[in-house]
Amino acid sequence: MPVLLIWVLIVHLFKESTQIDCKRDVIKDAIFDCKFRLNSMESNLECESSFHEFESQQSYFVLQLHRFENNFSDINTREIFKSFLEIDFDSNSKLYSCDVIWRDFIAGNPEVLSENCKRYDECVKQIPTFINGSNVNTVEVHDIEGVKSVQGLDVFPRVTEVSIENIHFINASHLTLGYQNKLKRLILKNDSINYLPDGMFAGLRSLEFLDLSQNKITTVKQSLFGKLENLTSLNLSVNAISEFSHDAFNAFPNLQEIYLTNNDLSKLDENLFSINERLIKIDLSYNNIKDLPEQIFKKLNDLEQVSCSRCQLIKLHSNLFLNKTKLKSINFSKNYIATVPSDLLIIQHYLFHISLSDNRISEMPLLLNKTYLKYLDLSQNEITSLDENLSKAAVGLYYFDISNNRLKALVDSHVKYFKDLEYFDLSRNNISFVQLGTTSDVFIRKLRLSDNFITTFNFEWRRFVYLEELIIENNKLTHIILPPCIRSIKHTITFYFQNNKISTLDASDMIRDQNRTKSDRTMASGCYFNGLSKNFVDLSNNPLVCDCTLYPFYNYLKHEKGVKLNTFLNLQNTRCFSPMILKNRSVDDLTNNTLSCYFTKDCPKPCICGVRGKDNRTFVNCSATGLNEAPRDIPIQTTVLYFKRNKISEVPILNINTWGNLVELHLDYNRISTLEGWEIPERLRYLSLRGNKLKNLPQPLMNFIHNQSNFELFFSGNDKHCDCSRKPLQKFLNENEDFVKDIKYILCKINTNGTTSHLPLNRLPGELLCPRILHVNFDSKATIISMCVVFVILLSLLLFYYKQRQLIMSFLYMYCNEVFHVCFEENDADDDKVFDAFVAYSSSDRSIVMDILEELEKKEPYFQLCIHERNWLPGRFVSDNIVSSVQNSKRTIVLLSSNFIASPWFRLELRAAIFKVSGDRKNKIIVILVDKSTSLEGIDTELRHVISKRTYLVWGERWFWEKLRYAMPRKSCLDNSDETMTEDISINEMEGDIALLEDV
Repeated sequence: MPVLLIWVLIVHLFKESTQIDCKRDVIKDAIFDCKFRLNSMESNLECESSFHEFESQQSYFVLQLHRFENNFSDINTREIFKSFLEIDFDSNSKLYSCDVIWRDFIAGNPEVLSENCKRYDECVKQIPTFINGSNVNTVEVHDIEGVKSVQGLDVFPRVTEVSIENIHFINASHLTLGYQNKLKRLILKNDSINYLPDGMFAGLRSLEFLDLSQNKITTVKQSLFGKLENLTSLNLSVNAISEFSHDAFNAFPNLQEIYLTNNDLSKLDENLFSINERLIKIDLSYNNIKDLPEQIFKKLNDLEQVSCSRCQLIKLHSNLFLNKTKLKSINFSKNYIATVPSDLLIIQHYLFHISLSDNRISEMPLLLNKTYLKYLDLSQNEITSLDENLSKAAVGLYYFDISNNRLKALVDSHVKYFKDLEYFDLSRNNISFVQLGTTSDVFIRKLRLSDNFITTFNFEWRRFVYLEELIIENNKLTHIILPPCIRSIKHTITFYFQNNKISTLDASDMIRDQNRTKSDRTMASGCYFNGLSKNFVDLSNNPLVCDCTLYPFYNYLKHEKGVKLNTFLNLQNTRCFSPMILKNRSVDDLTNNTLSCYFTKDCPKPCICGVRGKDNRTFVNCSATGLNEAPRDIPIQTTVLYFKRNKISEVPILNINTWGNLVELHLDYNRISTLEGWEIPERLRYLSLRGNKLKNLPQPLMNFIHNQSNFELFFSGNDKHCDCSRKPLQKFLNENEDFVKDIKYILCKINTNGTTSHLPLNRLPGELLCPRILHVNFDSKATIISMCVVFVILLSLLLFYYKQRQLIMSFLYMYCNEVFHVCFEENDADDDKVFDAFVAYSSSDRSIVMDILEELEKKEPYFQLCIHERNWLPGRFVSDNIVSSVQNSKRTIVLLSSNFIASPWFRLELRAAIFKVSGDRKNKIIVILVDKSTSLEGIDTELRHVISKRTYLVWGERWFWEKLRYAMPRKSCLDNSDETMTEDISINEMEGDIALLEDV
């Protein structure tokens, strides 16, 4: 036990002998500058110290001391500071020693302290040995509620700045400042002070900055201040001062800045600033001063800035700034000034900033010789015209806002001499015409002309020297010429034309310049910036007419050849307004054939006539009109005929002179079985015969195509039976592969060893196309035995078929389609029908219809369905559309639901249509109940009788799709898939044809 006690004593003595003396070993001769802060949450002291030499390196210390749980009613800084240094500090208190190189980094990033400086925790307890009140030069007392007085500031003899904010002690007599001969900045802000005792600041002879803003002061007297000859800045803003005596500021002979904003001033004595001859800046904004005395600035020859915004001024005296040659900035915005005297600013040559916005000025102020003027704001006035002399007087103007006025025009003479106008805002005026660059260069970077009445503008684009942004949105433009590449500009330019009434546009200049970039390197630098387009254009939200005149613009967007320039912004909202079939479609999403101009003169009914945008060819479109021969009277200049999906069986009907100039002929999906006797138009260069019944092409036609340098032929989807007679066609295909665009889809149906396959005719081996006939000698006895065996097998199969007939037919139809068509061929094709089925339904059941379309139109075997929202022609009576749809469809699918039964169309027009075809065996009615609860009780007896005898399905039941396909027209999957492949070859072309048909 004695040994243990001796050991503890030795350890304690060793620890005492090794403890660091911070003042002697660390601080040494440091000189600290400290900031002492008090607030409702904590007290803290922050100090920085510079040193001479410390361990051969120049270093400095950073001291951070914190103490929480302050609770003050009376603040005596002497006692608070004394107790602050004596009480233990929290764990956040630290002393760091840093290399001087980190000094500037620490101010912006305090984490540098912990990462790069040495920390002395043991020195925190020794603070009173090297820190006292004389080290403090800044005191801040902020955000403490319920304080009655602040005293004891004399404990800090070297203090230069005192800030007392958000204290709310009302009576400043409870603030003891004493004689602080070194105090330079005093801030008493938002302290609810309503009274200042006389002589309160008289002892602060070194004071330079005094902020008494955001209080409740009502009166300011000269006796309050004594003689503060060093004061240069006084802030009395946001108080309740209603007037000043003429000598209120006589205590400040060297005052340079005074802020009197947000008070209750209604008038000012003209001698108020008579002693303050060194005043540079005066702010009187947000008062009720209706008239500034003409002589109020008389003796202020150094005056540079005057602000009286929202002062309710009615007028400005002509001599207000007499002899104020150093004036640089004036702000009289948001007043009621109607006229600016012509000589108000006549000699102020150094004016840099003028703001007269939101007044009632009707004429531009006279501004002469203002070469230093950079900022001019005349917005929200009643000015009707620009001063043509302004650009000459203020050639260096940088910012000019004259928006929200009554200007009517903008021409070259208004901006002729401006050389560096960065921002020019003329938005929300009455401007209807703009002409720039026609007589002189234009040195404007950002020009705003939005929300005017501009119907046309004339810009000579190549004379814009610095243009970066042009905004003409929300105007009345109906036609524009898109800007070309401006070679003199070396940066990007953005043009905003959105929200106008633009229906047509001319892109020829832009397209011409782009084409020139391929051969002219100087033009390439004019059109590109850093490898990207230099011009950016926003045409969104305009009522574009998407016809043939828009095709050059559309073609530019697509850029099928060459480099695509992402010139146009917001393309998703650059949409068609007309024709109706294209309304609200994005121009960028259109197909090549949709942009056409239509006409009715000499156009045969029911066809559609027009001019295609892509090649300016005149077309007649009679597709899907049910015609069985081509019209005889057509526009003379017609070179293109669309006659798809009709009933034509012979082509010689086109031999009349009317069709002699054809260049393109589209005869897809008709009933043509031969082309013999057809006189081929000499200019024909495009022929599409897909989906007909042709087996061969006549030799004259093949010779004609072979002799052309350019031709397009489509022949897929025709007769697939191949034999020796098709050898000439095979040879033609192989010799003219470049002309036959769907050559790989021209197929032959080949049966080899019981297996059926489809092979391209041009690649078919000769032995398969034209096989040799083999002669075989048969054994009669073996033959008879074989026939007997076959007969027995067939008889057994027949008996099995009659027993399981329904099961076999369904299985064969769904999974052995070809066998089904061979065994159970029905006269069900109805080739004269356009659609496989017409779907009658209520809009509330649209989701079910979309599922049916997805299943029947996109999965083998493919069916073509007719629905009202996609296939009905606009402009016809609903009843006519219903009857036409039923008559042109092989089936009628009735999607029966409670909503549909309640529909007037079901009871009237559809009822009539169903009875009209009820006697037609080919036009079968397929009834689909939306759910089993659907009742037929609400249907007329006759109609219920017709429906009840038809194929009857329930939506969602087991084997629903198999049953529905079985009820549909019989169709081979292979035939269908071949037709689908054929149609996919030129999907864009098909879309174009449909658009041409529906647009009228």
